[in-house]
Amino acid sequence: MSQLNTTATDKDKERADKVRQKFRHFRILIIGRANAGKTSILQKVCNTTEEAEIFNSEGEKVRML
Repeated sequence: MSQLNTTATDKDKERADKVRQKFRHFRILIIGRANAGKTSILQKVCNTTEEAEIFNSEGEKVRML
């Protein structure tokens, strides 16, 4: 049974690698109240600990304090 899981995971990784090669950049919009965990969700989805870049409605980057 673990062999099936490993094979499925390998195929998923191959597919994800192909998508990453095709699309180098993408944007995600996450809306919610302050301290709701928006950045934490984004970090988990992207498998990173980097801080997110945040932009206002005019498209200007917001500087976080």
